[in-house]
Amino acid sequence: MSSPSYTNALIYSQSPYLKQHAHNPVDWIEWNEEAISLAKQENRLLLISIGYAACHWCHVMERESFEDEEVASLMNQNYLCIKIDREERPDLDQVYMQALQLLSGQGGWPLNIVALPDGRAVWGGTYFPKENWINALGQIAKLHTEQPLKLRKYAGQLVEGMLEIEAGKEIIDNPLSDNDIDIALSRIEQRIDPVWGGMKGAPKFMMPTLIRLWMSVGGNLNEHAHFSLEKMGLGGLFDVVEGGFSRYSVDERWHVPHFEKMGYDNGQLIETFSLAYRQKPSALYSEVVEKTINFLNDNLKSPEGGFYASLDADSTNLDGELEEGAFYVWNLKEIEQIIKKSEHKYFKKYYNINSLGKWEKDNFILFRTQNAKDFSIENKIPLSTISVWESDLLKYRLNRSKPRLDDKIICGWNALIGSGLLAAYQSFNNPKFKKMALGCLENIEKKFVQKNGQLLRINNFEGPKIDGFLEDYATSIKCFIDAYETLFDNHFLLLAKSIAEYSLEHFKTGKSPLFYFSKANALPVQTKETNDNVIPSSNALMAENLIRLAVHLDISEWHQLAVKMCKTQANEIRNYPSAYSYWSRLIKTLKSFKEIVIIGPNAEDWAKELQRLPIENISWAISKDVSELPLFKGRFKPGKTLIYYCKNKQCNLPVDSIIEFKASIMRDLI
Repeated sequence: MSSPSYTNALIYSQSPYLKQHAHNPVDWIEWNEEAISLAKQENRLLLISIGYAACHWCHVMERESFEDEEVASLMNQNYLCIKIDREERPDLDQVYMQALQLLSGQGGWPLNIVALPDGRAVWGGTYFPKENWINALGQIAKLHTEQPLKLRKYAGQLVEGMLEIEAGKEIIDNPLSDNDIDIALSRIEQRIDPVWGGMKGAPKFMMPTLIRLWMSVGGNLNEHAHFSLEKMGLGGLFDVVEGGFSRYSVDERWHVPHFEKMGYDNGQLIETFSLAYRQKPSALYSEVVEKTINFLNDNLKSPEGGFYASLDADSTNLDGELEEGAFYVWNLKEIEQIIKKSEHKYFKKYYNINSLGKWEKDNFILFRTQNAKDFSIENKIPLSTISVWESDLLKYRLNRSKPRLDDKIICGWNALIGSGLLAAYQSFNNPKFKKMALGCLENIEKKFVQKNGQLLRINNFEGPKIDGFLEDYATSIKCFIDAYETLFDNHFLLLAKSIAEYSLEHFKTGKSPLFYFSKANALPVQTKETNDNVIPSSNALMAENLIRLAVHLDISEWHQLAVKMCKTQANEIRNYPSAYSYWSRLIKTLKSFKEIVIIGPNAEDWAKELQRLPIENISWAISKDVSELPLFKGRFKPGKTLIYYCKNKQCNLPVDSIIEFKASIMRDLI
């Protein structure tokens, strides 16, 4: 094999995404303080390109522009070219994404920014065809040479706009009333898709935070949550053969995925489907959870128990070229070769090998409109036949070239997966799920948690370590609280407390109740993440964590801080309810938070039984023996198991029978 014609500084990077660009003719370097100092000394514009390993359009732009010698020459001559993996440095991604949204009203990846030597953005966009890219870079370079003051003035105005946005997040507005929440929910309800589920339009993201909000209320939105989950689980977005969800659907009916598979998506969806199963036990929900966990175990789990970041959207096709979805799609010839001839009719009907399931280039994406049990009954074929189909398809698929793996192990994403596995264990009592959850928890604690609750972002590579961001702290605290309430081990609660204390000391400054996304740094603007996206905002998660820890540890000032944090988002929830769905559910929780304390020899068994019920907004405190934690004080009676139910800091008399507890209390809980 011939050696590459070009090699740049990214060859020394640990990031799989950055290494993908190591043989571009562009003189890429990583973001670091030395690079910024060099740009200032030489008065060179920064060309900052941000993406991630599983990003299809990042790969397209690389092939069209960054591998092209003409384009590279223009970039190298006029810019200091910096490549950033957004998953390594979400702080940089947030700053420049906010700048791009102010510049153009758009966002996405690849994220391409031109900035002054001091890092202040002046221009940006996402994907550009080659000629458009050349023209834009040439014009900006000319402007920098001929009218530098104009660029500096524009950069200053942009930073002022960004600082104004950040200041606006600190306003403590009038608190939300029940009527405000109802109005916000009704506005969301006007935009739901009654045919395919989710929200109207395309592309469609699964948005677990939004579905969790719908699940927490009754009526139409609760029904729509389950309708949406059913459509997602049946659609092509879910890989029925191997398990796991792709990041989003390019169409409105969840048929054609953007084939990248991300750890953070699948962790949250395991949790969402597991919680949905408690409200509405469904064979489809059980199938989705089990297959998705199997996907994580088989494809993303590291030998130490942690989970890698993602699988690429692209894989090598039969012609030896990278092609989106090549690993996942099927043509008619393959199907008829794999499946018994006598079963072709049923297979094609079940997976819609027809105009409904056809994609492009005569390829089909398996797309169901009926769950396996109903199809089996209606067509008088055994369920085992469907299992054999999927097993045979998987064997065939595994002979194909697999998508590239991004083997970063990211602290916050592992915490999301850990919470998903714990929720699945609660719902299904499967020891495999517990074992995987314990492996994940152990990996986070050993590899990421430092002294005094400090966290690292990524810790499976050699070389310099990246400090954790608020996302890592918020998701890890949640995961360890979930672990305490699922596995009944005080160690996890104390670990969550330690990480929370570090967060309060290092991510909060000034009078604002909100947390910064990163510790103090040299960025033009320090951001506070508040809007809920596919991952809940780190501030919403922190507010929820403080509420839960305040209950378990009796720290009233943490509860008060969380209430203040919620008040800052009142106006945003009124105006943009779907973008603040985790906050909305949290504020509803504040009005109806409850505690179940079970202490005595049967405590763990009773807790496991109760946790499989559709109970919302509960803190669980479980102990077999005497405990010094506040919720257990004075409640242990030798030889007895007692259940205490508390609401708004008032507790009912304890009961010593789980049957009696269900009869007397459950109507108030479900």
